[in-house]
Amino acid sequence: MTEKDFPALQQAADAASKTAQRRFHLALGCNLISLIAAATLSVVNYPAAWFAEAQAVLLLLGLVMAVYLALWQPQRVWYGMRALAESIKTISWRFMMRAEPYNVEHSGAERLFSESLLKILAANSQISRHATFAAQPDQITVAMRQCRNLELAERKRRYLDGRIRDQLSWYQQKAQSNKRASLIWFSTLVLANALALAAAVVKIDHPNVQLWPTDILTAIAGAAMGWIQAKRFQEMAASYALAAHEISIISVALPAGDDEGMFSTFVGDAESAFSREHTQWQARRDVG
Repeated sequence: MTEKDFPALQQAADAASKTAQRRFHLALGCNLISLIAAATLSVVNYPAAWFAEAQAVLLLLGLVMAVYLALWQPQRVWYGMRALAESIKTISWRFMMRAEPYNVEHSGAERLFSESLLKILAANSQISRHATFAAQPDQITVAMRQCRNLELAERKRRYLDGRIRDQLSWYQQKAQSNKRASLIWFSTLVLANALALAAAVVKIDHPNVQLWPTDILTAIAGAAMGWIQAKRFQEMAASYALAAHEISIISVALPAGDDEGMFSTFVGDAESAFSREHTQWQARRDVG
């Protein structure tokens, strides 16, 4: 299954989430970089009007980005749209695998699926207005119907490869990348603080030297701390690693044989596990 094979609402929510994520990171990055640049100009302190104007522009840019983040809060849209997209993907997999509550005849299953979409949309009415783009108009796609009509053995293979293993790989990669990023940014924070302290100590013996990078290094340390707090690398690495462990355990429980009921229960348990991770996106939106 590719992204275009899922419901239009899921694709719209996914696109809106990615757009909001880019806007949040861009605004935060511009804010932090502008403050570092302004601190650098303050240290250089070149006696010219254009130089002062450049510093003022940088500080204004930082202020505008801070106001944008405070008032528009793109991270809330990011988290809310991600929770919406993943909730729809969960019920889509349940529908395609004929798992509860969609383990009924096809017309009834499609009616229940449409009702589920409406309930999700109603529960996310404040955030769903951002979901405005979809590559295709169908809420139940041809690929979803084709997958649902497959024999049990093929559906089990599709679910194992397209859902379980796909999610396991994704969470493992995210856990590793966040762990690496945490190490890099924490090292940057410590190094900037250490160099700022060293510059302050050396300045004690050389008070007449005008140019010291202490303010620049302090700004860099503050920016690193702000980025770490915004991205929450350690928290995310631990969360993703825990989810990966749970998924790896779930994959072992895939039932053998041709019992539709056992497979339905398995899919329900697996999707419930995925949903626990998805609720964290909702929580981040609520407290963001």
